[in-house]
Amino acid sequence: MSDAKNTEIREIDLLPDVHKEVVKMYSYMKEKHPGRLWMAKLQMDHWDDICTAHERGKKLILTSTNTPAELIYAFDAVPFVPETLIMRYANSDKTFKYLDLADQYVSHQLCSINRGQIGYYLSGDLRMKPDAILATVTPCDSSRVAYTAAAKILDIPSFCLDTPYRQDERGYGYLAEQLKEACKFLEEVTGNKLDMDKLKEIVERGNKAARLLTACSKLRQITPCPLPGSLLVLNEMVGGMMGSQGAVDFLQAEYDYGVKNLAAGKGVTPGPEEFRVIWVQNMLWNNAGIVGWMEKAFNAVLVMDGFGYEGYKVIDTSSEDSIFLGLGQRTLNSPMVHGAAGPAEPWIRMVDRMIGEYKVNVSMFAGHVGCKHTWAASKLVKDYIYEKYGLPTLTFDEDGIDIRYQTADQIKAVITEYMETLIENKKKGNL
Repeated sequence: MSDAKNTEIREIDLLPDVHKEVVKMYSYMKEKHPGRLWMAKLQMDHWDDICTAHERGKKLILTSTNTPAELIYAFDAVPFVPETLIMRYANSDKTFKYLDLADQYVSHQLCSINRGQIGYYLSGDLRMKPDAILATVTPCDSSRVAYTAAAKILDIPSFCLDTPYRQDERGYGYLAEQLKEACKFLEEVTGNKLDMDKLKEIVERGNKAARLLTACSKLRQITPCPLPGSLLVLNEMVGGMMGSQGAVDFLQAEYDYGVKNLAAGKGVTPGPEEFRVIWVQNMLWNNAGIVGWMEKAFNAVLVMDGFGYEGYKVIDTSSEDSIFLGLGQRTLNSPMVHGAAGPAEPWIRMVDRMIGEYKVNVSMFAGHVGCKHTWAASKLVKDYIYEKYGLPTLTFDEDGIDIRYQTADQIKAVITEYMETLIENKKKGNL
C-alpha cells in the first residue's frame, strides 16, 4: 500500500472512537428518553469495561461470542468480542473502509463480520492491542479464519478451544476439559491463578443473567408481545458479558419493562397485534430499525430470532467439575452455535420449538450472505416449517454489516410485498 493509503487508514483510534460514540448516545438518551436509558447503559457498561481495561491494570482478551466470558472475568481480565465493534459501526463509512482494506488480502466470500475484523487488525487502528486471544472454532469457518488471522497480524498469544459439534454429555465433557486447559493459558497470560470461589461467584452471576434472559423470552410468548423485537439485538451482546453485573442489570430492566407493559395490557404495535414473526436466522444488525418499521407498518412484531433464542442454561456450581461441565454446555448452546453450527437437525428442532411456543404465524429467513452453512440447510428448515405449520417462509439475502449489498429500502420492498400478500390472504380467511 502507498504511504497516502497508510495515512488514511490510520486516522482512527478505534476503541476510544467507539467509546466516544457510545457516550454521546448515552447522553442523548439520558436527555431525550430517560425512561429507556437502561437500553443504552448496557452498551456503556460494555465499552467502559473494554476501553479502560489497561488503565485499570487488567488484561484485554480478544474472544468469540460463544467463549465463556465468566472464565475471563475469573482471571480479573476483560473479554473483548470484536463482533460487537463491527456491529456498532455497521452501516457506516467506517465499516466500509475496513471491509475494503480486508478485501485486498482475503476472499470477498468471507463473512463481512470477520472481514471487517481483519480490516481492523491490518489497519493498525486497533491501537489498544489485546493481550491474548481465547476463542472457539465455532460457529463457522469464517470466524475460525478471523481469530487465526488476528493472532498472526497482532502477534499475540492465542488459545483455540477445540469445540465439538455434538450437543450431548460427551460433547459437554470434552469441552469442559478444553476449558480447564484454557485456564492454564489464562494463568500464563494474566499472571493470576484460578480462584474457584471467585469463578463460582461469577458463574452464579451469569446464572442470574441466564434466568432473566429466559424470563424475558417467556414474556415474548404472550400475546400481545410486551417487548419490542429491537431488544433482541441488545440481547445478543449479553453472551460476551455473561458473568458481569452489567448483563444482569440490563436483563432485569428489560424484564421489568416487559412486565410493566404486560400489566397495562400493552403490546408494541400501534394497532392490535396481527402478525407474530420469527426470523429463523440472523437479525438485521445494520438495519435493526426495520423491526420497528414492521411493527408500525403492519402491526407485526418480531417475537424471536435464531440468535436471540434462550440458550444459556443455569450452571450447577456445587463442584469444580459441574462448573466446567456447565460452561461447556453453555458454550455449545449459545447463539448461534446452538442451532446453526453443524448438522441441520438442531436448527430444525430450535425453529420448531420457537414457532410452537411463540405462537408464530409469519416466518422469514433473512439470509446473511456470509452464513454459507445456513444457506445450505435453509431449504430443509423452510420445507419443515411449511409441511408442519403451513407457513411459507419469506427468503431474502442481505449483508448484516455491509449496507451496500442491500439497502434498507430494498429490504423493505421485499418485506412489504410479502406482508401485503399475507394481509390479503388473511382477509380471505386463508391465514
